[in-house]
Amino acid sequence: MTIVLILVVSICVGVFVALAASRRQAASDDAVASFRKHLDALSVESRQHVIDRARARTNDEEATHGA
Repeated sequence: MTIVLILVVSICVGVFVALAASRRQAASDDAVASFRKHLDALSVESRQHVIDRARARTNDEEATHGA
């Protein structure tokens, strides 16, 4: 009876440790992927179309108000 109880408790602890380890690994991978996305979003190449659009809008407004 005691051996069965020890066996059940050890299996439960093993399952808990395995689940905790798998969740921790996935979260850290997600964090790294998220960090890389943020860095990519801050790069000059990814912002270039937004900068071009803002410049075009500014030029259009200057042409409209200047005329």
